[in-house]
Formats: sequence, C-alpha cells, structure tokens
Amino acid sequence: MNGNIWVGVLAFLITLVGMPPLIKFLRQSKEQAVIRKLGPDHQAKAGTPSMGGALFVAAAIIATLVMPSSYANWASFTWTLTLILAMGSYAVIGGIDDALKLINHADDGFAFKPKLLAQTLSALAVLVLMWALHLPFVITLPWLGSVNLGIFYIFFLWFWLVGWSNATNLTDGLDGLLTGCAIVVYGAYTWIAVIRHNPSIVTFNVAVIAALLAFMIYNHPKAKIFMGDTGSLALGAGLAIESILLHASISLLWFGLIFVIETLSVIIQTLSYHFFKKRVFPMAPIHHSFEKWGWSEWQIDFLFWGICLVLALTGVHFIY
Repeated sequence: MNGNIWVGVLAFLITLVGMPPLIKFLRQSKEQAVIRKLGPDHQAKAGTPSMGGALFVAAAIIATLVMPSSYANWASFTWTLTLILAMGSYAVIGGIDDALKLINHADDGFAFKPKLLAQTLSALAVLVLMWALHLPFVITLPWLGSVNLGIFYIFFLWFWLVGWSNATNLTDGLDGLLTGCAIVVYGAYTWIAVIRHNPSIVTFNVAVIAALLAFMIYNHPKAKIFMGDTGSLALGAGLAIESILLHASISLLWFGLIFVIETLSVIIQTLSYHFFKKRVFPMAPIHHSFEKWGWSEWQIDFLFWGICLVLALTGVHFIY
C-alpha cells in the first residue's frame, strides 16, 4: 500500500509539474485545438492547446514501471505489460489523430478507415501479447460463469477495445467531463482489483487516477489544455483491457454507462437524421444537448460525474 502511495505521488507530480511547460510549448508551437464548426459555440476555447493526454498517459506508465511489484513475478509482469500496451498503443493512435488535426487545421484527423485499421492492429497486438503470455481467452458472464469463446475471442477483444476507446472519445467534449468520469470508473476497478487480489492493476490504476487528478487542475472549466484523442482513446482502451483482465468485462457496461449513453445518442441521432431527416436530440453527443438547454459546463460535469459515482458505488456494492 505504501508503495502505491508513492506511485500515485510520482504520477501526480510528473503531470502537475510537466503540464505548464507542455502548455507553453504547445502555445508557442501554435499546436492548438481546432474547434468544431458543427458543434456548439465554443469559439472562446479557440487557441487552447490539445494533446495533454500524452503527458498523463506517460506519467501513469512511468510511475507504474518504477514500482518493483509491477514486474516482481510472472503474473505481475504479464498484467502490467498488457495494460501498458493497450493504453500506450491507443494513445499513439490518438496522438497521430491529434497531430493530423493540427497540421491540417481541421476538426477531423484520421479518416475513418485508417483510424479503424490502426485500432484493429492495436487490438491484435494486445491479443498476440495475451496469447504469448498465456492469459486465458475467457469472459465471465452473469449467471453463466467463465465462458471460453475460442476463435470468437478475437472479435470480442477487438469490439471491446475499439468500442470503448471510441466511447470515451465521444464523451470528451466538455472541459473536465471525461477526466472526472474516468477518475470514478478507474476508481471502481481499483476496488475490484483489490477484491480480486490483483496488485498490478491496483498500482496501474493508482497511477492513472493520480495523473488524472493533476490533469484536472488544468482541464476543469475553463480548460487551459485539452486531453485530445491522445488521452481519450487511451483511457477507454485501458478500461476495456483491465475489465477483461479482472474477469469483469460485462461490468463495464454498468460502470461506463455514461460512455454508452453518449455513444448511443450519436448512433440514434445519425440513424434518425439519415433515414427520417429528423433529429432526436438538439445535438449529439448528448452532453451538447444539455448545453443547448442552457446548462453550464460545470453543471453538466457535476451531473455526469454524479451519475458515474452512483453507478460505481452501486456496482461495487451489488455486483461485487
């Protein structure tokens, strides 16, 4: 436990101390976020640097690797390596996406197909690593226990990593919104990791949460820096892979219900407009609808964070 405290302190300090120089560098380099023209009126945020996720992801990984218990034995090594590969590879994809937006001065980076291909290749890399490390290809379902999916595990892992990384990416539309939600959901899985006696995931999550808490100092409304796709894709991939490693993958549908709702709002809005030329919501993802209804970013943040907290508390109490 004392070791994890120091891991958290290190991740927090790296992010806290490193963020101001990063913000200054990005401003001087004019590496600033492009505000979507089709979104709500966020022109006041124009010029805010993006790609802050690169620092908190790096801080979490560095702090985790400093902890000797992260690779003290074979089991710890396999879990730590898998977590770092999943989060790190999707952070790289997000970083490329962010860089393309900045280079092209557009609100779209990766085209859909190349981005999906990159996410698929990252999922396959994680799959190969899990196979090489002899991690079991099973999922645990309510009332059914462990289910061996065989060859279908490939499709499940792909869907889980790609789906959740994109879900958290869609949620990252307001200052501090995803940061706060991610802190709560990672906190829920930290508790489950404690219950499941998985110290590697506990250490990793302590590092992630501490880094996010430091990032929140710069990311709360009005944000001094955005996490960008670098951070949002990485956070979703991290949650997806550790829910699998903890044999609690389906629980992410509950803990991450906010991310599910955000994604469904986009899907429903897109289908409704495509087929019926009508919009179900004033704007999607749904957090932008709350803006249209006159809510401030702080009000939306507190509502969504509160929902996440209730889901986390009820989930760990009733499910585990």
